[in-house]
Amino acid sequence: MGKTACLKLIDALFKKRWSVFSSTEFEHIVFNFSDGSEIVIRKFPEDETSSSVELMGIAVETNTSSNETGTWTPRSIDTTTSKFSRVERFLPFLTRSGPRNWTHDYSGQTLNLQDVVENYAADIPEEILEEFSETPPEDLLTIIKNVDCHLIETQRLLVFRDDDYRRGPHGRSSQLAISKKAQVLRNTISKELASYAAISQSLDRSFPRRVIQTGPATSPQNLAASLAGLDATRRGLMEAGILDPEGDEAFPIINDVNDAVSAVLKVYVSDTEQKLNVLERLRERILLFIELIDDRFTPKSVVVHKNEGFRVQRSTKHDVPLEKLSSGEQHQLVLFFELLFELKPNALILIDEPELSLHVGWQKKFIPDLQRIIALNEFDVLLATHSPQLIGEWDDVVVDLGDVE
Repeated sequence: MGKTACLKLIDALFKKRWSVFSSTEFEHIVFNFSDGSEIVIRKFPEDETSSSVELMGIAVETNTSSNETGTWTPRSIDTTTSKFSRVERFLPFLTRSGPRNWTHDYSGQTLNLQDVVENYAADIPEEILEEFSETPPEDLLTIIKNVDCHLIETQRLLVFRDDDYRRGPHGRSSQLAISKKAQVLRNTISKELASYAAISQSLDRSFPRRVIQTGPATSPQNLAASLAGLDATRRGLMEAGILDPEGDEAFPIINDVNDAVSAVLKVYVSDTEQKLNVLERLRERILLFIELIDDRFTPKSVVVHKNEGFRVQRSTKHDVPLEKLSSGEQHQLVLFFELLFELKPNALILIDEPELSLHVGWQKKFIPDLQRIIALNEFDVLLATHSPQLIGEWDDVVVDLGDVE
């Protein structure tokens, strides 16, 4: 069993895609967790499952951290049911190609009912999903439910848009992942700015009352330092493309103010710090994204703006169409974007052969840059690679798979 197959099986466990285990050759697989829990998946001999089409040919054994044990045998979805037409209503990008098969309108992939339910469970209402899929036992769900797992495979450039189904199979719409990411960043900035506006309105409503109730005046020196800090924070947000620079001026130097003005400025500084802090984590991620991409795209650079998401331009300030970037550039941009902007905290990321799209210089930078991203987003990575250049000085954390029996 190769490393890619191992990553897919790990991903399948947390996505509850039991058919992946059913279609993979193995005797047993053991998953150990840091809290002492254990999951063992065993494959039945063919003669034990051939008599029942319902069995998927695997048994899932659990041993929780409290030493509670159990065994569950998942069953295949009943393909004789007539209820699958209810699923089709929620997946209009699938076209029936046979009594029990569908074709994805954009990718051309052929899917059976098991594939449809497992791959698109998030798009199907829970009450309908329960009619088709068997709910795993609570002990198993307790172990796996808190792990947000993502498998990042070598082919991620072309994304077929399921939400553009109206074009139909003959007007197939495809969109590069890199273009879709630009839209995601625009939406992310918009969402954070909405939070910024909400807290601003809340603080502005109570501003007069809090000025009246404010405590002792602040010295001009402290006020000047605080206002300078706010100006620096604003410049950072403008550099990150979150705030517009138009009409923004630095606060005038303060040498001496009376107590009334000091009281107003004291509350103003406190309020503005609270407002801008809402955008700080986004600013950090955007600036790291810009730095990582600019380091690889020289002499091109990436420009972020709240209304566009991002674009790439040459040193002459002329835009470069995203689809004209090299495959290596597109892979790097998409990968770093996903890691910085699309993960939940403490996610488990499985990266398969990132070196396939990286020249040697980029391979040497990959793990140090990954560590910088992890410092901001806090996730775990399991990386499969053949590249000694990518591994570099981190050979102490390498596990050589060898032959997986």
